[in-house]
This record gives sequence, C-alpha cells and structure tokens, in this order.
Amino acid sequence: MGKLKEKYLNNLSEDEMEDIFGISAFEYTELMTKYKDDESYVPTESEVEDIEKLLEDYYKSKEFQEQADGWDEEMEKRYWDEQVNDPFATQSELDEINDSLQVKFTEDEVIEAVRSIKNEDWFINRIRKELNGIWNRKRGF
Repeated sequence: MGKLKEKYLNNLSEDEMEDIFGISAFEYTELMTKYKDDESYVPTESEVEDIEKLLEDYYKSKEFQEQADGWDEEMEKRYWDEQVNDPFATQSELDEINDSLQVKFTEDEVIEAVRSIKNEDWFINRIRKELNGIWNRKRGF
C-alpha cells in the first residue's frame, strides 16, 4: 500500500523520488505524521537529519530558486537590517502622536467665534463650507 500511495503522491518512480527528494514523499509524510499526532514526541537524531536534508535539498532545488525570483542572502540581510528594531511605539511616541491628533478648536468653537464678530448666516455658512473643504482635503477626498 505504501508504494501505491507514493506513486499517486508523486507520480514518479521510486528511483526518481530518491534522486529528487532523498527520501520519498511518503516517507516524509510518515515522518511528519509523528509530529502532527503527538506533540510530546521527540524526533530521533536521524529523523532530524532527514528533515534537515530534505529542507536543504529543497532550498537548492530549481523549483525554490524560481519561486525565490532572485532573492539571495544579501537581499535577506538587507531586508532585516532595514526593519525597525522595536515595532511597537514607546509611551513617549504614543503621547506625541496623541498630542498631534488633538485639535486646537472644534468646528462649533470656530463658528461661535465668527458669530461673535459677524453674526450673518451667509457668512457663517461660507465659513462652515470652507472648514468642511479643509477637512475633506486632509482626509484625501
């Protein structure tokens, strides 16, 4: 039954599987089921070596190289060097952001100030329209 499963899993002969994978897909599946079913299972040294070899062969394979699309170790190193060391903001950074988000005057306070100087509806409506235009520009509309 195992050979039949291998044949259907890989569509390859046993020799082709050995050449490509080192171990067959069925053997790999059997190794992985041990980890899936029993979390307390500790793999043997030879099993770890088999899996490491399988991974190493995969990373060297043409399939992986095509998927990597030119990604090399130098690019990987540069990527991680460019990443922020601590992706979470500190309390002082959060306070600075919160302070920058606070408005100095609300719309109602501006209208109240305008009304105290020039209490005409057409003028207040123009002020309100302009404030809405500014708000929409800030939000990208």
